[in-house]
Amino acid sequence: MVLTYFFICIYIAPLSAFHCRNQPVSSAVFNNVKLSNVLACEGRKCSLQLKIATSMNATGDIRGVSVCADSAGMIGHCQIYTFGHVGKGKATGKQVDVKFKCVPVRPGQLVFVTLKTIPNYCKATWTQRHLVPECRHEGIRDEVAECITGKLAYTVDKARNALTVKVTDAPEDTDYNLRLCHKRNVICAGEGAPMKIKPQHLQSSIMLHYSKPLPCLCIEGWPARVDARRVQVCPFKNNLEELWSGITYDFNKEELIWEPQCPVKVSVSLCHADGGKSCQDIGNVFHSEGQKVIFSSVDPHPMLCTKFTTEVGTWIKCPFAKGNFSVWTAKITSKDGQQWAEISTWVKASFSVSVCEMKPPSQCKQMEGNKFQNFSVDKMKHTVFNLSKGSCEVCICIQVQRVDVRFSVPVLQCDLQCSNWCRDPERSQDIEKILLPAFIFLTVILAAVLFGRMTIKDGDKKKTPWTKLTFLRMNQ
Repeated sequence: MVLTYFFICIYIAPLSAFHCRNQPVSSAVFNNVKLSNVLACEGRKCSLQLKIATSMNATGDIRGVSVCADSAGMIGHCQIYTFGHVGKGKATGKQVDVKFKCVPVRPGQLVFVTLKTIPNYCKATWTQRHLVPECRHEGIRDEVAECITGKLAYTVDKARNALTVKVTDAPEDTDYNLRLCHKRNVICAGEGAPMKIKPQHLQSSIMLHYSKPLPCLCIEGWPARVDARRVQVCPFKNNLEELWSGITYDFNKEELIWEPQCPVKVSVSLCHADGGKSCQDIGNVFHSEGQKVIFSSVDPHPMLCTKFTTEVGTWIKCPFAKGNFSVWTAKITSKDGQQWAEISTWVKASFSVSVCEMKPPSQCKQMEGNKFQNFSVDKMKHTVFNLSKGSCEVCICIQVQRVDVRFSVPVLQCDLQCSNWCRDPERSQDIEKILLPAFIFLTVILAAVLFGRMTIKDGDKKKTPWTKLTFLRMNQ
């Protein structure tokens, strides 16, 4: 079975002593050099071989030709083909077709083929590099023994974190290795020794358990022989969501760390969650292709989140959302009509505080005459920020933000304890949109009921005399 051909076709005049004296003779001595890859099979076992053929002009003392095929990692193969003595004085020469025995080669091998005349007339030499097709070539991947890896089919059991694997088309004369591994670029690093399966047990299904459905988690199988090729399938290759959960925070260094468990090209940034679906970026964006990302000097606040962006989409994860990491709190308290803000912290920190007025749409605009105030609070202590007695006359809030770190978010406190404190305009409009139609509907229903009741009473009054009159006539 011929897989691929390489042709070198050159025609030259017959060699003569004059040629040797006046110009060097090169590889053009040989005509129609053909290199082809063929399969040699014995039963179901096939190997790959290199076939070499050429034709040449036999002139003068040339009695044959030699060929050598050499490659790194293989023993050189040399052959000699003789065709007898060609009489002197025949200027036209004799055309001779030469076919050598096939040379065993391996898939993907780079072979150097050299042809020489015997004797080496005028040092005439033909040299060519030949690349043998790799195992992924359609004509050999399922035929050559060393290319056969077997095929893997699987089903996922999410409830038990297990993969049920079935191996097919594997070599029948050797054991088979199966394992789970994490693929990083070309190498797939396994955890522990692979599971070795006997040929007679390959018809059975094999169960492999995994801890997390990572996109780089793959099933890898290969025949249990030296330098065997391997086949890999990755069941969760599109499951990028799992990569964004590996976020840690170092309290001592105030560092937010994300280390990808799989190689992935992603942009990572911190953002401020506003309570809706959007998240406003804070600071620089880090670009990672599998490297660890570290954000230094971070305030662990519930509204501080991490944004991951790939070619596929964007994911937002808020590692402090549960509130277990917060190191400071701000609240508003009231007594005898006086309002004040109280800030407590578990670490030594500096804060910026300002008074602002709520304006639609849900924006807090700094009030005239109220400037930002910066102050420090010692560890395990609290400080008080007094508000004016007229705070309840307008819709005011206080905005607090930690300023001794690089990454922090502003926090609004609007829970003033005022009887006449205004509501959120947007919220009021939403409530009105709901209550007004409901009020109209209930009014219509009540009016209908009252009208119905009045109609029934009028009917009763009209029916009573008629009934009595009929009764009297019947007794007469």
